[in-house]
Amino acid sequence: MKTALVAYAGSLGTLLVLDAIWLGIVARTFYRDQLGDLMLPSPNLGIAAIFYLFFAVAVVVLAVYPAITSGSAWTAVIYGLILGLAAYGTYDVTNLATLKNWPPLMSIVDLVWGGFITAMTAAGGFFAVRALS
Repeated sequence: MKTALVAYAGSLGTLLVLDAIWLGIVARTFYRDQLGDLMLPSPNLGIAAIFYLFFAVAVVVLAVYPAITSGSAWTAVIYGLILGLAAYGTYDVTNLATLKNWPPLMSIVDLVWGGFITAMTAAGGFFAVRALS
């Protein structure tokens, strides 16, 4: 149980910090420029919290645990990358396929970001467990 909580805390913390940097600094205007009127004036933080809390569980189960079992940070990174590409790809490619005027650049950038952040989130969970072992 302790391992699961540490993995979750490390993963969730990494996810929150990296996404705050991405959304608050790096890509601050990118999404608004790409999506325009589709965006809310401010995000719905309650819905966002549900995503972050659940996604961290998925990362732990599907990427961090296999990495702990194998003893390899690369397993966390690779499994996290695959999970991120699948999760963010589902959203972005579906939008590209079904929404009028959905910007292709939006899908490409968000897909790359999703793969990267999920890989780093899994690595964060793995290294949190490793640090306390």
